Amino acid sequence: MKPYKYASILLLCLALLGITSSCESILDEQPFSQLSDAQFWKTNADAESGVAAIYDAMQKTYNSKYYAWGEFRADNFVASSTPSADGLELLTNSLSAANAGTLRWNNFYLIISRSNIAIEKIPQIPGYSRQLLAEAYAIRAYAYFHAIRVWGDVPLFTEAITGLDQEILKSKTNGTEIMTSVILPDLEKAEQLMVQTVNPHRFSKASLYAFQGEVYMYLQDFAKAKAALTRLVGLNAFSLTTTREAWAKMFLNDPGQGGKFMTGPELIFSIRYNVTEDTDRSGIYSVFFAGLPNYYIAPALENRWLAEFPVDSLGWVTRYPNFAPKTKGIDGKPVYGDWRYLESREAGRQIGLARLAKYTKTNLSPSFDDSDIHVFRYANSLLLLGEAENQLGNAAKAIEYVNQVRTARQLPLVKASDYTTKAAVENLILNERQLELIGEGVRWWDLRRTGKTVEVMGPINGQTEAKLLFPIFDKHLIDNPKLTQTPGY
Repeated sequence: MKPYKYASILLLCLALLGITSSCESILDEQPFSQLSDAQFWKTNADAESGVAAIYDAMQKTYNSKYYAWGEFRADNFVASSTPSADGLELLTNSLSAANAGTLRWNNFYLIISRSNIAIEKIPQIPGYSRQLLAEAYAIRAYAYFHAIRVWGDVPLFTEAITGLDQEILKSKTNGTEIMTSVILPDLEKAEQLMVQTVNPHRFSKASLYAFQGEVYMYLQDFAKAKAALTRLVGLNAFSLTTTREAWAKMFLNDPGQGGKFMTGPELIFSIRYNVTEDTDRSGIYSVFFAGLPNYYIAPALENRWLAEFPVDSLGWVTRYPNFAPKTKGIDGKPVYGDWRYLESREAGRQIGLARLAKYTKTNLSPSFDDSDIHVFRYANSLLLLGEAENQLGNAAKAIEYVNQVRTARQLPLVKASDYTTKAAVENLILNERQLELIGEGVRWWDLRRTGKTVEVMGPINGQTEAKLLFPIFDKHLIDNPKLTQTPGY
């Protein structure tokens, strides 16, 4: 993503709510936003720069937070011998309001601030780009969708801030209201305006349909989720990778393994980072493969994975006597097990001491980490579509989607006769999603969406219903007296 050359025009005082003493230095100056009407938002080239600024804010916001919010509160990982205090809080269900790395939201509101300005200004441009306006609506909806899932209720801003005399200290708005008054209408407007069908690093029809599917699954509106995800499939723009090498290259960014790949026919939308163009880094190396790691892959998950897909010939033949592995090693011999497991864990480590090696196999400096964050991926959407079908009473169709993924990964297929209830099929899909999507920031949201968080996490870390949401960063409460802390904290 190229640097945003007009960022100073749009940057507001610490993105609306991250108010600190740094605001004081600009209070006596003419606000940058007062220059915008005269010098900016006059052409579609300006609009392109403005929307690029929103993606720039996504880079700044989501980096390690993307995984803190969707990965480490779930059961994919355990603490290493060298966990950070903040990381340990996520794993142990003891998240404190002082956890700045997880909770501070100044860059989060930077996304919303820049989206609001684009939504207001782009329609004023003669012959404005519908695509750019659609992207602004989609990203604003995406940001608020994360907000209500993380915090429940948050301050709501839908108008551009054009001066420091406007109200920037607001109380929280109910998350349900934000869903009905902003997220769903924004999704509808984005769909009406969207022109581009596919773009791996920008919102397009494809990523919008994938996003709609997630929103409607969250709302348990399974018919609409199915419709959206079916539209995605109907684009015929994506397919599942069918070899170990191709699957690995979707994620790999390691100079020692050939450099940055992160490509493939499954990638619908990723937040792009580029070490030669951007100063922002994704944080993937730091959270998953740091020299002194915070997290190891959970032994319970590894053991279940190995029980399902043994990596030794005797175990495999015992479990699957009629299914010979199709993948061969460099020696020409069969490779037993699930290549997703073999590519995702650190090699040569005993169970319980392995880092996630999905993105890199060697220790690298975080300053070189321009790994992309994969937000929407075809396998994810297909399994979600299977979940929707199951909830609609179409268990056989649901299992078909699981078997589409199994076939592509060269794994034994699921027998429908082994899963005779809706609950059994749901658990099958959730288990398959956990294996397929480990380290992609979705497991926590899967548990939350299906109401299984306490059931799964309670025995592990004492998770309760009272602490499903995150606390608000304590300094935000000081800076904005209108805020109240999340119940339970």
